[in-house]
Amino acid sequence: MDVGEILTAVGVISTGLGGFMTGRLSGRSTASQIASDTVGMLQAQVEVLESDKERRELEILDLNNRVAVLEGLVTQRAPVEELSNKVDDVREAVGRIEAKVGTCERHP
Repeated sequence: MDVGEILTAVGVISTGLGGFMTGRLSGRSTASQIASDTVGMLQAQVEVLESDKERRELEILDLNNRVAVLEGLVTQRAPVEELSNKVDDVREAVGRIEAKVGTCERHP
């Protein structure tokens, strides 16, 4: 082997090693970029989910407030209905008294 052949072999080997190392570094860089992009997408999804969760919590709070108002109305309605029934009873009693008083005046 002469010096020219040795230099050619060294050149071929160094070119091969250079290509191999460049490919590995490029692969690592691509993998790193893919990982970075994936993290970015996951962070965006987390933000969307957190926003959705906050919106739903506000809706649930609003619904709970509405239920409380409706419960209050229902519990107030029961005493009003009871009072209405008592007023009807009083009206009936007054009507009976009125009928008797009217009967008494006719039959002295």
